[in-house]
Amino acid sequence: MKSFALRNLSAILSLVLLLGLSATAFDVSAQSTAVTTQSLSKKSVSTTVTMWSRALGRETTYTVIMPAERQPDTRYPVLYLLHGAYGSYRDWPEKTALLDYAAGRPLLIVCPDGGEFGWYVDSPPNNNYETFLTQELIADVEARFPALPKREARGICGLSMGGHGALSLAAKHPELFCSASAMSGILCLTNHPGKWHLDDRFGPLNEQNDARWRAHSVADLVDRFTTAGIALYFDVGTSDATGAVADNRLVHERLANRGIAHTYAEFEGGHTWRYWDWRISAHLRFHLDRFNELRSGSASPSAVGAVFTDNLHRHYSKRCLAFEAENAKWRKASTTSRPIVLLGSSSIEGLKERQLFPNYVMVNRGISGDRIGIGDRGILHRLECSVFALRPRAVFILNGTNDLSATARTGSPKISEIVATYAEVVARICKEVPDAKIFIVSCTPTRDAYAYISPLIPKFNAEVAKLANGQDPAIYYVDTYSDCVGTDGLLREELSRDGLHLNAAGYEIVKARFLEAMAKANIQPDLP
Repeated sequence: MKSFALRNLSAILSLVLLLGLSATAFDVSAQSTAVTTQSLSKKSVSTTVTMWSRALGRETTYTVIMPAERQPDTRYPVLYLLHGAYGSYRDWPEKTALLDYAAGRPLLIVCPDGGEFGWYVDSPPNNNYETFLTQELIADVEARFPALPKREARGICGLSMGGHGALSLAAKHPELFCSASAMSGILCLTNHPGKWHLDDRFGPLNEQNDARWRAHSVADLVDRFTTAGIALYFDVGTSDATGAVADNRLVHERLANRGIAHTYAEFEGGHTWRYWDWRISAHLRFHLDRFNELRSGSASPSAVGAVFTDNLHRHYSKRCLAFEAENAKWRKASTTSRPIVLLGSSSIEGLKERQLFPNYVMVNRGISGDRIGIGDRGILHRLECSVFALRPRAVFILNGTNDLSATARTGSPKISEIVATYAEVVARICKEVPDAKIFIVSCTPTRDAYAYISPLIPKFNAEVAKLANGQDPAIYYVDTYSDCVGTDGLLREELSRDGLHLNAAGYEIVKARFLEAMAKANIQPDLP
């Protein structure tokens, strides 16, 4: 690759002619210089600019990658591509094959310098990276280069610290960007006190500074995406050891709980340049697709914002948001007590835990109509707000009948698929709350209008029982089925409320079996 150092206006104008740009495409101020490097493929050109930043109180540098062959009057959409901690504006061009991946794409890619630990937030006096990027950098790029100067032609993307920067800046400045994406993003800042100089930006994470941390944390900014009109995409490698996996799952869950359209993916890989070099092409396509949709007028309204269309999803969202609010109260209470979580669908939501178990601190996380998590909602997709945030000492899981109803009617999902997802739920709880006791509760039989489900329930119960038997000693199986089934294989009539749910007498059986299970697991009452 060839490098040309530009020392004066004559050299700059020569470069302009070389690149086929008009002289007005650059703002040639006395405080700026530019260095251009052409890739080996001859299809992308990299230009480095040094500019004065009032927000930072110093000069800063950024790189722009653009097509080598351009029409003189053509302007292009812009993707702002942010680096991670310990990095600089040189990271993306030098540590990946970005110039080759950008070749032939009608796109400008801007790689700014966000400081080693700037976090793309304002941290006075001289680390005001949010102001620099949103007020100064965009203006400078659009003055110097053939960039389309409008929101519909701007996207933002980043890795790790830059992934946080991309999503947080999009959430806080939806008037600037139409798309945002992240790779291996550190998306919940409050999960990482004392790391990566976060304390330098926000102060120690304590009661006094908690609001400041959350004001910039993507996990606490998700509500802003409800009406922002921003297309969202983020992914993470499952071997990432920084805590990014938990962060990404949390943000995915919170977006899903609100019905906010987004694309989330997990892949094999770690927190490495090998992973990011592999993933960047997919992110370039994502942003280009968004730009093209908006330019052509073909963008679907359901591609962004809140998209719930049915009552079950609305109820699911309402309950999950209520869980988040309850979790915040638990956090502020600073209690050392660890509750018992009841996790399931309508049979749990309708369980009166305070009446049945007055001596235990229990938290009801049932959602009527909920399923185990095959699809875009269900227990698997709400574990953070339902379980992990509370760090419970025990979790009772009663779920399966709603999935089995679909199986009986349509043949899908298969029982094996339901059980596999159930096993994933159990595995994630074991990983995130390793000292919690887990109780897998059998489904009770059905009758009357729901009798068609009953033949599947014994087989399902036998399969989920295997998740407890012979495995982790902290996983228990609770059999409520045997006491509730009649000689005809259906729910005993005297225990039925409506053919699907138990009445008060039925819940007394549940109470007895739960108390037996807790005694076996040596779970003592919270109150005498």
